[in-house]
Amino acid sequence: MIIRDFGMDTASLGGPLDAKLVAIRRAGFSQVMISASEVVGHPGGVAAGVRAVRDSGLAVTGLEALRDFEGLDGRLHDYKVDVAKSMLELCQELGGRLLIVEASMSSHANTNADAIIRDLRTLATLAIPRGVSIAFKGVSWSRTASNFSLAGDFVLRANCRNLGVAIDAFDIVAAQIPLEDLDAIDPEQIFVVQLSDFTFQTVPSAAENAAAKTRFRVFPGEGAHSDDLAAFVGRLDTLGYAGVYSFDVYNDDYQQMPPDAVVGRARRAAEWLEETVLRRALPVPNI
Repeated sequence: MIIRDFGMDTASLGGPLDAKLVAIRRAGFSQVMISASEVVGHPGGVAAGVRAVRDSGLAVTGLEALRDFEGLDGRLHDYKVDVAKSMLELCQELGGRLLIVEASMSSHANTNADAIIRDLRTLATLAIPRGVSIAFKGVSWSRTASNFSLAGDFVLRANCRNLGVAIDAFDIVAAQIPLEDLDAIDPEQIFVVQLSDFTFQTVPSAAENAAAKTRFRVFPGEGAHSDDLAAFVGRLDTLGYAGVYSFDVYNDDYQQMPPDAVVGRARRAAEWLEETVLRRALPVPNI
């Protein structure tokens, strides 16, 4: 059976890129979020990495992630524009149509709203000739957009058709953000939703939040917040979100497990969400 509404992130798996792609495809997923560093770091070179993705038969959900882009001045700004151009080019070569941009954590970032909006417009304009959209993602310890609401406000004010938001369920669940806050965002402005759970009941400190976010995530249905995640996905579905969900699961243990074992866990999560939360029947092969 092919899973179409949910995709895997290569960063969630251990091993070489080629093996990850094979495991994702074998588990029935039809799309993949690509970590740029894995393509650039491919032992055969960038061209071989691009070819591996292209030949995998998987659609590219997007490329991640451009960081610390907005709010910079002078040479720092020029440098980041060059980096952005390179990532947009790589995204196009992979056949991707989405670049995830994480809100800046740089101490040099200007927090002035006009500067942030200016840079987001610049990035969106650069992406147009490549046929790429930009998904701006709020990050809890960012200086410019610490949550999806702020990111959504900047996107709305920038007013570019190929500029939207990426929403990470982890940030909403960990910060206990009311789901009603999602109502303020036009579902058509949500370009991708990233899903994961975690096993801690709470993350009271910033250090514990960072550790859980980058090292101890688990798949939906495996953690302590299944009900919260179900409510989150259900809310988005009710609001009319019809885009992609990507499993964004960073876990030190999963990096030491065979990719097939990890994507098997991801498949169970997708089936649970499809059949129980979204109440959709999984597609039957060849029909």
